[in-house]
Amino acid sequence: MALDIRRSMDEDKLKRFKNFPFMEAAIALVVIVVLVALFMDTRNMPQRGSPRLAQSGGTNAIEFEGITVNPIIARDFNLPQVAGVLVNNVPAGSARRLIDIRRGDVILKCNGIDVQSANHMAYLMSQSKPGDKISFVISRNGRTLNMSDTIPVNAGIDILGGSGRDILVVLVIIAVTFTMLFLNLFNRTVCVTLGAVLMLVAGSVFGFYNQSEAFDAIRVSPIFIYIGMSIFTIFLEDLRVFEYVSKKIIVASKADSIKVILSMCVMTFISSAFVNNISVILVIIPITVYAARGMDFDVIPVVIAEIISSVIGGNITPIGDFSNMLMASSAGLSFLDFLIVMGPICCVFLAIFLWYLWFFELRHKDKIRSVKLHKAFLSKVEKELRDMHMDWPRIKRVLFILGCVLVAFIILPLFRVHLAPIAMGGGFLLLAIENQKARDVIKKISLMDILFFVALFLIVGGALYSGLLKVISNMLLTMAMGNKILYPIFLMLISTVLTALLNSGPATAFLVPIVVSSGFADFTDVVWWALNLGSIAGACACISGASAGIVSQTLVEELGINPKKNEGLTFANYSRRGFPVALMVLAIGTIYLIFLSMLP
Repeated sequence: MALDIRRSMDEDKLKRFKNFPFMEAAIALVVIVVLVALFMDTRNMPQRGSPRLAQSGGTNAIEFEGITVNPIIARDFNLPQVAGVLVNNVPAGSARRLIDIRRGDVILKCNGIDVQSANHMAYLMSQSKPGDKISFVISRNGRTLNMSDTIPVNAGIDILGGSGRDILVVLVIIAVTFTMLFLNLFNRTVCVTLGAVLMLVAGSVFGFYNQSEAFDAIRVSPIFIYIGMSIFTIFLEDLRVFEYVSKKIIVASKADSIKVILSMCVMTFISSAFVNNISVILVIIPITVYAARGMDFDVIPVVIAEIISSVIGGNITPIGDFSNMLMASSAGLSFLDFLIVMGPICCVFLAIFLWYLWFFELRHKDKIRSVKLHKAFLSKVEKELRDMHMDWPRIKRVLFILGCVLVAFIILPLFRVHLAPIAMGGGFLLLAIENQKARDVIKKISLMDILFFVALFLIVGGALYSGLLKVISNMLLTMAMGNKILYPIFLMLISTVLTALLNSGPATAFLVPIVVSSGFADFTDVVWWALNLGSIAGACACISGASAGIVSQTLVEELGINPKKNEGLTFANYSRRGFPVALMVLAIGTIYLIFLSMLP
């Protein structure tokens, strides 16, 4: 027998779905598209190349656009090896006023170090400050030239100039968008979509962001991973797998509330690693409420514990959280990379968190408040478990295909097959096998979330092409002084703050281009693990930082929970329990990053 809570929620969702003003929404969408199209006249816009490679020490004395040398470029320019950076464009009055760098030059060395790629070049140039001597080894028309000079002390960005104005406009749009999002004035997809429209209009008017660049900014790989794994989650939910396992836990633990709570946290942790953690929370919380009412324990602390368990578990693999999907698709990190590096440390985090939960929340609570009610509830769960009609052949098919996809995540990247086609292929293979359910499953895939991600990428694209992310990248490099150990630690701290304020998805979307432009990402993966650890800490510190946090607040309200002692699922109650966990993650994460940085 299905849970009454879930049934009432489904009926409520169906009612709201039928009452949703689809026609008005469609008309509004058409009006927005038309307005954007009127502003988006790309014919008269200045065409831009790739983002400028580097601004040494905040000065615009040396600045050019570069392309990493590939085998074709090496062959065409008669280079002895595939290495270096081809200068594609030199802005007027920048590099050539100091050093005679020209379009078509291939930079082989910078300050005596072989240049591996464009990002590596940006990193090497970032090490030189105004007043330092900088040198290049350049290949020009088959000749090797040595050039050097002293970088002049020069003013940084001019806030009244073109780029300064663009950055200021982008900052205002981002501030307005995420203030609305943080205050929950509108639906989060509506907030971010309005911000994306503003960014497109501003980019068109001021000429820093055109239509082709906006399309390039949309990252489809993480969206495809999200869609593919959502299909498995929907099947598992419809087949009541999570409900069955939860009731088995209650029966196996003899309805011992402490054992049930800790077991539910472990189940949430494991499930979030292999399917989308938001979907896991949506299924787990109603079951937790059901158990809390039967065993008479306060549900709010348990829900918070499950959210934190979901955050930690979702960062073990690149498919558990959207921020990981984005990092994996941007950095080329494999499923095995995440599992090897993040798996052990996340298990440590969970073990410490469960001890913290037991020591401060559970050890002083009575295990059984009423023997009679306890026995009655246990008998009820045992009867419901016997009466559950599970479709085991279908469950086995779903789990088998999911297992095959997880194995493919490990093996196929060795043959240069990325995660996105594996996830999409596995999800739609399951739909092909379960063809009678295909229409219903596709309808349940959250189009609102997909639109949210697309709009978010459009906003990040505006921040990138305006130069804002480059300024932040230079500031971060300056703070870390180019140190390979300090940089990941500072990046983890910044990721923590942004995640707590903006949510893990938006924070990671903004930070990924910054990490890429830093140059560190070309020769070490530690920066990506720093980003991951910061995402965990930020999501533990503030409920708005967790992908499942805001969803859980809404779900708790819909379930009609009566808070005890005026305690609800609020920002304050969540942070009171989660902030110490965030500090623990930062402390252990710092030691772990230092260890990873010292590895060869």
